[in-house]
Amino acid sequence: MDGTGDVSVERRGDVGVVTLRRPPHNLLTEPALRRLADALDGLAGEVRAAVLSSEGRSFCAGADFRSSEAPDPTAGDDFETTTGAFYRQAARVFAAPVPVVAAVQGAAIGAGFGLALACDLRVVGARAFFQANFVRLGIHPGFALSVLVPRFLGPGRAEDLFLTARRVTAEEAARIGLADRLVPEGGELGAAVEMAEEIAAAAPLAVAATRATLRAGLAEDAASAMAHELAEQARLAGTDDAVEGVAAMLEGRPRASAVADPAP
Repeated sequence: MDGTGDVSVERRGDVGVVTLRRPPHNLLTEPALRRLADALDGLAGEVRAAVLSSEGRSFCAGADFRSSEAPDPTAGDDFETTTGAFYRQAARVFAAPVPVVAAVQGAAIGAGFGLALACDLRVVGARAFFQANFVRLGIHPGFALSVLVPRFLGPGRAEDLFLTARRVTAEEAARIGLADRLVPEGGELGAAVEMAEEIAAAAPLAVAATRATLRAGLAEDAASAMAHELAEQARLAGTDDAVEGVAAMLEGRPRASAVADPAP
């Protein structure tokens, strides 16, 4: 196994397993996301497929708002710089050099939802859920979800998930196409490795050509979406809505519904 700290890489034959190790919720910072993208880039020419997994209760419950190295919607002027750096690393994940299967256990919230959708396929455990909780935080959706969710689910379902910020259970995820395989809790990694091995066993040039066709323009669309999302998020960062939304999330309480100061 290669790597230390919060990202490790293990080679299992023609499959590379990249693991995010920030339990229990694997909250993302820019350096952690950069190391994750570095690990995926490092698999080029080494393996034929990869698995993206994580340790702990959650696959990834979003950005680490307690860290100065992650997007913070309460930060006002600093938000655009920090989030721009964060999204540059996210764009690298969308451009991963080999097919990536996500092993999703527990929560995939916000940036974690985007991270799961950046992968080619998703194996989802029975207790997993997806959530785009941005409007509860008082900001615009990010991590390219504003283009990914409509692409996966259509505009109507996208509005449902974004405007209500509700959770999508594993069963619903399988029904609507967010989950490619639904497995019992605890079986996520094994099933994801098995799926990656199936990909690795196929003809590599044909897999690469087919993947390029299916994902044509996706990395570019994601980068463009994140540029727009960043502008909208920066406009809302530091507003009373965002400050209250983040505080409510960190304190584990409902947000105050009366807060509103329109962004300029």
